[in-house]
Amino acid sequence: MDNVPSNSLSPQARKILAAAEEIFAAQGFAGARVDEIARRAGVNKAMLYYHVGDKAAIYGQVLALYFDELSREVEEAIADVPDPAGRLTRLQEAFASVATTHPSFPHIMLREIAGGAASLPDAALEGVARLVGMTARVIEEGRSQGAFRRDVNPLVTHILVVGSVIFPANGLRLLERLRDAGLAPPNADLTLNEIVDAASDIILNGIILRGETS
Repeated sequence: MDNVPSNSLSPQARKILAAAEEIFAAQGFAGARVDEIARRAGVNKAMLYYHVGDKAAIYGQVLALYFDELSREVEEAIADVPDPAGRLTRLQEAFASVATTHPSFPHIMLREIAGGAASLPDAALEGVARLVGMTARVIEEGRSQGAFRRDVNPLVTHILVVGSVIFPANGLRLLERLRDAGLAPPNADLTLNEIVDAASDIILNGIILRGETS
């Protein structure tokens, strides 16, 4: 099945993809089993194949919906913000918003990053490139307006922005275990949004132009 817009999905397809999202996050693409996806979605395998397709098609559709939603969220978040620093902050907040709404996605993406993106279909790679391009435009605008340092690397900035969401979203589970064991460091009672806000401040302090130096 080709990737389709979320508003075109049948209720059965939505149930299948929601179940698949959780299983791919927990087990990765290689470890996920179609039988388990069908069982968790409450459908038989024939129905699963009819509404979505095989495992690769399911994975591709899960990722396509994620990148489509994330791209829309980012575009809407930065559309009405006049200054580059504000746009970069809103971009980062959009990533956090989608990660909060779909908590399985940061786990899926961390697995892919750790595995060299070996299972990412071409459409998902295009989604990654699209988001990198959005960050690059914000950085280029900031440099051209004299708001950001001229030597700021857009790709490195994007990696920092994404990492400030994906890694903490995964790391919060470790913090929970540390708290349960009485081993949490001071000031560890943080939400994902609080971590992202702090990371945004650190990133901006590193790229905002505050005057030429000799």
